[in-house]
Amino acid sequence: MNYSELKSYTGSREQLFSVRESRLVGGRADGVRVVDIHNGGDLSLTVAVDRCMDIPVLRYKGRCINYVTCSGLSHPAYYEVTGEGWSEAFSGGFLYTCGLSNTGLRSGTDWDAQKEHGCIANRPAERLNILETESEEGPAVELHGTMKEGMLAGTNLSLTRSLRVSYRKNIVEITDVVKNEGFRRVPHTILYHCNMGYPLLQPDSVFSIPHSAVRPRTPFAGLELPRLNEIPPPQDALEEACYYYTPVANESGWTTAMLRNARERIRLRLSFDTATLDHFVQWKNFVKGEYVMGLEPANAPIDGREDALCRGELPFLEGGESRTYRLRFELDEEAG
Repeated sequence: MNYSELKSYTGSREQLFSVRESRLVGGRADGVRVVDIHNGGDLSLTVAVDRCMDIPVLRYKGRCINYVTCSGLSHPAYYEVTGEGWSEAFSGGFLYTCGLSNTGLRSGTDWDAQKEHGCIANRPAERLNILETESEEGPAVELHGTMKEGMLAGTNLSLTRSLRVSYRKNIVEITDVVKNEGFRRVPHTILYHCNMGYPLLQPDSVFSIPHSAVRPRTPFAGLELPRLNEIPPPQDALEEACYYYTPVANESGWTTAMLRNARERIRLRLSFDTATLDHFVQWKNFVKGEYVMGLEPANAPIDGREDALCRGELPFLEGGESRTYRLRFELDEEAG
């Protein structure tokens, strides 16, 4: 039956498509505002409004497919810039945004460059707007909100995010607009830290992305380059490895990274617009309890500002300038 026919069986749209705004209670997540969405089919997700409107959990056919750290979701108040503050606040999750003025390592003496992976993931959304619409094909929901990063006599950046989910379509569409709200030219980097885990990630999973080159980030990653396509089972001890891919775009200017597991019948397609996201980082960490693969579209490398500047790959935004980033996540069955 189509959506119009199904409506006659229900008293409320929530039976077919639900959007619920709430606040979490207890532990370090106490007080965090979230929006839970179920698309009426195989997809459900939680959007952490108080954490950059990121996605800490996404479930496909009832199973969480992303990695969640032992810290789990925490309130932004627990975030500290210094020391291991970023790692302690890092929840993993299906989507964790890094930026806006730094991604990756700390470097140099500039205050913004000292923020490991930036601080935007710990910023709550302002002016959240939840817009539900309905057509013959069914309902859809769009979430809109703005996060800010700035300080007196320093950076003044904003990120306005739009997130869309439609009835029975296992797709999440994200459009981000980053704007330099100030008047001085400033560095701006962004990275979408998408952390895949069990059951999508297992030794028989397969990763692929159209690319023209791969550069290992560390000496260990270089040693592991011949085993780039291998995914081992969880190890007692193993150094993490990161790789820089040069993505190749299709005719529309987009490219698609794919992680699939035929046995579990799960396939994730992560598509992004390479006009503004022209870098891609693969993070491989296969230690027991920390079994995760990061699929990370970005606009710069992650070895600090000085490294990016030397490579001629450090982006800037002029005063008043804005830049748009587009991503699309799609889940379906991978034939066994």
